[in-house]
This record gives sequence, C-alpha cells and structure tokens, in this order.
Amino acid sequence: MASLSFKYYRKNVCLALQQHIPETILKNTDFWTYAQGEAIFPLLWSQLEQNQKDIVQPLLINPMNERVFMADFLRMKNATARILRAFNENNIPIICMRGLAVSETLYPQPYLRPHTDIDILFDQKHLLMAKQIVGNQLHYRPLPAYPMLFKQGDIPLDLHIEAIGSERIKAWQHITPLQAKDFFKYAEEGKLAGEKALLVRPRVMLPYLCFHALKHSFERLIWIYDIALLAKQVEQNQQWSEVLEGIAEYKLERPCYYALSYAKEHLQAPVPDYVLQQIKPGMGFIETKLFKRFMNHELIPYLAERLFSRMLPSFSHRIEFWRETIYPREEVRAQVAGGGCVKCNFIRTRIKQISKALWSFTKEVFLVVRA
Repeated sequence: MASLSFKYYRKNVCLALQQHIPETILKNTDFWTYAQGEAIFPLLWSQLEQNQKDIVQPLLINPMNERVFMADFLRMKNATARILRAFNENNIPIICMRGLAVSETLYPQPYLRPHTDIDILFDQKHLLMAKQIVGNQLHYRPLPAYPMLFKQGDIPLDLHIEAIGSERIKAWQHITPLQAKDFFKYAEEGKLAGEKALLVRPRVMLPYLCFHALKHSFERLIWIYDIALLAKQVEQNQQWSEVLEGIAEYKLERPCYYALSYAKEHLQAPVPDYVLQQIKPGMGFIETKLFKRFMNHELIPYLAERLFSRMLPSFSHRIEFWRETIYPREEVRAQVAGGGCVKCNFIRTRIKQISKALWSFTKEVFLVVRA
C-alpha cells in the first residue's frame, strides 16, 4: 500500500459506484484495500454481479459476502440499542450523531454503511448522570487522557456535550454558531436499532455532516457518500429551502459548498445548481487552486485547518486558531502524544507534522508558480 495513489483509487471508486467496475480494477488488490479503508467496501461489493465476485474472491484472504457485513452491523446495532435503552430509562434525551443515525435512515440496507464507534450528544446538565450510566450500567470503561471517551471490548463510545468539538479546540466556536441545542431543536421522535430515538432534521444534519467531513479534510469517501444520500433525500422531500436556512444560520457555506460540489460531480447527488450558487464562498487565487485539486480527487494536506482559518471572523481569531492548533491545551497535548512522556512525544509528533506541512506547502508553491 506504500505505492498506493490516493487520487487514482478515489477516482476509480467514484466511477465504480456509478457503473460496473473494469476487470483491471477488480484484479487490483490495492484497490480493494483502499475501498475497505474508506469504509466503501460493502457498497461496492453489493453492486458486483456474481461473475464479477468470482473474479475478486480468489484475490482476498477471506471471501466476502453480505453475511459478513450484516454480522458486523448487528454487533454495532445491538450496542447502540443498549445505549439508547439505558438513556431512555433514565429520561435523558440523547442524539446519535452519525453511526446508525446515518445507516438506518439513508442507506437502502443499513449494513452497507459500516461504522466502528458510537457518538452520542446530550445536554451538559446530564454529564454526571451520563457518565454514571455509561460506567455503572453499561460497563464501558474510560480511556486514559480522554475524559469523554469510553470503551467496551473494541467498541468506543464517545460522549459529546458540544456539537462540533469546541471543547477540544476552543477557537472552533468562532467558526460556526452550531450548538447542541440546535440538534435538539430540530429533532423528531423516531426509532433507531428498534429503540426510541431522536432523529435530526436535514436543516441541521446536512451542514453538520459537511462540517464533520471537512474537519477530517474529507479523508474518507464514505463521509461524502453520506452527504450525497442525504442530498438525495432532501431533493425528494423538497427541503432545500430549509437546508439553505440552516447553512446560512450556522455559517457553514464553505464546507457545504465543497462537500455538495464533490457529491454532485462524482457521486451523482441531485444538488440543484441554485443551491451551489447561493452557498459558494468568495475564493481567492490560492483557494480556487485548492478547490480544483479537491474536485480532482486529491487528498490535500491540512485542508481542514486551511479552510477553517478562512471561516474565522477576524485576523486575531485566526492567530488564536493557529496557536491553539499547533500548541493546544495540556489535555489535548496528552492525546496527541499518545502515551509515555507527554512533553517529549508531543514535541516529536509536532516536529514531524510541521516538517511534513512545510514540504507540502513548498511543493504547492512550486506548482502554483509553474502554473
């Protein structure tokens, strides 16, 4: 996988999601390794005709079929059901931020959308009780250096009192006014994993999913595919005016423009042109180049940080954002260090990251000058 070309494989995955996969790609084991890393493997596998699966199976260590995906889905579904049931019994409203909230509401078969952790959002006033439920009733254990992350077996449970993670990077609260209260304000009663649950309307859910995908620099295609399916649902229900209101209120035009443009161009998402025109942000020369590279399937180093800095309201906010990003508070430094000597490991990690960033930016400057 060292020689794997991100751009090449992402482009071919997008094509494969729209039509039959060429035999040359079918026989490429790196392609399937990439698809599995992007969590897009079940979707691709489900689209293959039987004769195509016969070509692929000998190349894989373990032949795949729908029962494998279903087993993994049922494991996560049962874990989510236990959590929802426990919080419902204690009268604490919670929202599943992704996971089953995406797979059961957007996908034709929920097992086609794998997920490996559970994220729940609740009001801060319930924090103490929530931790007691998670630890004493559900028997999830807390992880060192992560006060809101718990684990049972290999299933992580991430507790959230902020919608965008501003408890980790405080400067993020100046990027968007989106808060936990907005999720509950625009939620409707429904069911997930067979249990009573709150389902968030697209007015909030679509801008949030776009923000989340950008927060991770659009590293995984499955996040954009979620957005493409939600856009299809919004189009069918004629909810674009409501979604545009949410995008404007939460000031998330930039991440929504990037994600929806890509979903429309490469994943056949039915996004109207007027929607993209209305949310298109002002772009300078450099960002125009970044956007073209993104649309050309490139994985751009530190795209999230570069776009977030453009979304901040003032120069002083940008300075604070970069300071906190490079040298965050002690709790986050411990998480970046990953154990051992926090000071030594954090500094070593940051030096590697800064060196990589400088090299990447040097190459970009060269490409821009040459262009």
